[in-house]
Amino acid sequence: MAVRTVERKDFHWTFGAFATVGLAGLILNQVVSTKFGVAALGRYTLLLSVVIIGGQIGTMGIQGSVLFHTPKASTEGRPTSPLLSAGLLATFLTSAVATSAILVGGEIIFRSLDNQFFLGGLRAIALGLFLYPMNKTMLAYINALQRVPLFSVFFASRFVFLAALALVVALTDNSGDYLIWTISLTELLMAFFLTLSLKREIKFLRNWEELRIPFRAHLEFGFKGFLGSTLLDLNTRIDVLLLGAIAGSRSVGIYSIASLFAEGLYQAGTVPRFNYDPVVTRLFVESQYKELQNVVSAAKRRLYMVGLPVLLLANILYPIVVKVLFGDELATESQAVFLILTLGIAASVGYLPFVGILQQVGFPGRQSMLLASTAGTNLILNLALIPPMGVRGAALATTLSWVAFVIFLRKIARPILRFAI
Repeated sequence: MAVRTVERKDFHWTFGAFATVGLAGLILNQVVSTKFGVAALGRYTLLLSVVIIGGQIGTMGIQGSVLFHTPKASTEGRPTSPLLSAGLLATFLTSAVATSAILVGGEIIFRSLDNQFFLGGLRAIALGLFLYPMNKTMLAYINALQRVPLFSVFFASRFVFLAALALVVALTDNSGDYLIWTISLTELLMAFFLTLSLKREIKFLRNWEELRIPFRAHLEFGFKGFLGSTLLDLNTRIDVLLLGAIAGSRSVGIYSIASLFAEGLYQAGTVPRFNYDPVVTRLFVESQYKELQNVVSAAKRRLYMVGLPVLLLANILYPIVVKVLFGDELATESQAVFLILTLGIAASVGYLPFVGILQQVGFPGRQSMLLASTAGTNLILNLALIPPMGVRGAALATTLSWVAFVIFLRKIARPILRFAI
């Protein structure tokens, strides 16, 4: 089946999923902060970040290989299910190694620090760390085949599960001891339903000869793109991790309120990526460079036209909404953080659907170079700005790293794409 073009209904599905994620995230933050306090929200956010970043390490870039090779095979008329089976087999192995390393390393570190909370927290998220990479690979396969309704449902499901389970804990457990366990339970639910939906295409007992070539292709492509895939998620969590280390859990809690809304706006810009990724691969494989340029230019133009007024309106409404949901104190403390973060989104919004474009055209090494440059900039700026400026310094560092990303992308992509992105 050839890869089709992006249709209007695809955007409706993906933006509907995004809206659901935003609402679920809002409920999650409100429930945790109201019931257990801002510091508890900060600790929960830190451990969720560990699962996302650690799980990305466990994926070893294989989901990116699935996302590239699947539409390529579909365009060339080849079967795609061996790519899924081989991808899951490879991810199972890499996830087992990465999860073991993270758990052992974390055990050593937190025992030496006598930090009982994070020792227990690490054990609670262990299953989530292991399952997250395989869930990510299955989602990449669904996305690559442009099964937009199914992908949209699963895209939204993770935060719906997290919010629903947090609400159950809030209603049944005053201590919050079981809150962190909901992260692993969410990934278990995701794995169950994803496997159920793909059961006809997941065939681990295939002839090894049928899986050997895609297995090796996934590992080769994945290792080249591993750094980039990891840094893409790490770049969105560096601020939270360094705030927790330098400024403490309460600062992370305050920052989490502003970043919840800012990240929602950021993700609104990246959501079209799920529609564009398979199309970008097809046009590049078919050497339709002019058509690819037209697709990218039209998307950038629409996003800037829509995005800038939305960001302005968001800054007007932010203090009102946060005051109602979280109270006057958090609204006041987080408003400047939100404003700074939205300035970075305004500068980069037109490029957000194409954050992985180099990987989608078969250059995972260049994608890693791009995101290593961006994450390195973000890390240096956070280390420099958090000590003197606290949460505002973290926000400013993140904003400047988004601007740097646009500059780096334009520089690296031009000779590959044969046009200025």
